[in-house]
Amino acid sequence: MQTSGELIQFFPVSSALQHTVMAEQVAETVVKVRRTSMVKPAIPPPAKTLFLSNLDLFWIRFDSVQVFFFYKLSPVIEYTSLIQGLKKSLSSILVYFYPLAGRLKNGEAGRAEIDCTDGGVEFKEASISVPFEELEKDGFLRKPFYPKLAPEVDPSAYEKYSRPLVSIQVTAFDGGGICIGTRVHHVIADGTSFYYFMKSWAECSRGLPIAKPPQHDRTVFKREKKNSPSISYKAHDIVSVGIKGAKIFKFVPGESQSKHKMTSGRENEGKRADSLQKRADLICSTFCFKEERIQELKKGSRASSSFVAVAAHFWRCVMRAREVPLEEAVYFLVMVDCRGRVKPRLLPTYFGNCISLGLAQTRARTLINTDISFAADVIQQAISSCTEEAQINHLIEWVESCNGNFLSEAGWEYGTKAVGSPTFPVYDMDYGWGKPVDVQKADVKDIGEMVLTPPKDGGKSIMVSTYLPEHQMDLLHHLLFSERVNLSPKL
Repeated sequence: MQTSGELIQFFPVSSALQHTVMAEQVAETVVKVRRTSMVKPAIPPPAKTLFLSNLDLFWIRFDSVQVFFFYKLSPVIEYTSLIQGLKKSLSSILVYFYPLAGRLKNGEAGRAEIDCTDGGVEFKEASISVPFEELEKDGFLRKPFYPKLAPEVDPSAYEKYSRPLVSIQVTAFDGGGICIGTRVHHVIADGTSFYYFMKSWAECSRGLPIAKPPQHDRTVFKREKKNSPSISYKAHDIVSVGIKGAKIFKFVPGESQSKHKMTSGRENEGKRADSLQKRADLICSTFCFKEERIQELKKGSRASSSFVAVAAHFWRCVMRAREVPLEEAVYFLVMVDCRGRVKPRLLPTYFGNCISLGLAQTRARTLINTDISFAADVIQQAISSCTEEAQINHLIEWVESCNGNFLSEAGWEYGTKAVGSPTFPVYDMDYGWGKPVDVQKADVKDIGEMVLTPPKDGGKSIMVSTYLPEHQMDLLHHLLFSERVNLSPKL
């Protein structure tokens, strides 16, 4: 029977069985790094420092972005030549993306900036004794060795300004297949910029000239230092017809922020790890929302976009699957690309971070017992609010003046964070031997997180990955795709 959605992946992350399998397979699944080198721009970059805007510095204490690109190779492709070609094209494209070869530097008044040296991009050559066809047969289900497919980095090294901002690892599998694992510090690029760089590198590998050079000037977000009022992040009732019982968070000038303290990326990682260890049988699954299902959700939710429709449905279903107490506050966090929303408008070639944050809150009872249009309206309000010019300016000022973590002001035990995008060109990375057969974002971390990617076939489906305990994932799958779709209020 045809369905309008399906479960693509389903694999344990932390269970006794999984640890047993890891122990039995560790000898066969060791990723061996054969060589590490630094790839520098083919032409030395201009000797200068690059200003990092507050939209960049917001991410300085967060972990790096990791993505795995899997490629099946023809038997005629020789690995050594492949590596030489990748390194040569990487060196060439770094002439245009030269900040990626730089290093973080402690600049004026202790403000971090990029020292545009030719320190280079870290490039690791590795191998693993696992047949590539085994990965293909099981649909690239996550394996225990997957984290080793991207370069390992101690996050503290970034704060010591000693690490390359970009690390690449090419791992060869038995039988003709490779994984290009990437690790990019979020301070240098958001998702749009990351895939822009990766696609440009791939085109360069095929002998194509760069289509559109990147724009590195980030001073559009530079603000003159002045005695600005402190900025806080506060919940406000949504003032809209048809929306009652929900709030959106806004940056507000003139209120004290001193009681809040920022938690670093590593501290957040530690708290997250403690939380994950308390949950047995945690698994990650990837769901495919087909076009038919998306249209059904859009119609039922009256959503303005496919993203809002899918996000509203997922938010309601994941909170039901997690069995959140009805009186608890629940949250939805969305990260919005603002290149076309700021003044002056930025070109798509702007290279850096240009993300605003939309956060909404309601009660579990209201979210679950109200039809899907409520969730869609709340998410749309969060998006519209965070992309207002005043809110973007207040976010910039907040980073400048505050040592607070914006989520610490909201509470986050029952939150759903939407990251990634179904419009990212993740399957366009063709280095001359074809497009990737699978792409995975390595850092799906938060319980109930919503990681969006496009489908392999380039169609209009939307892929969503998330982490949940196994019994909750079973229920989530049923809620998302059962024949009796719960678009209207719960019983």
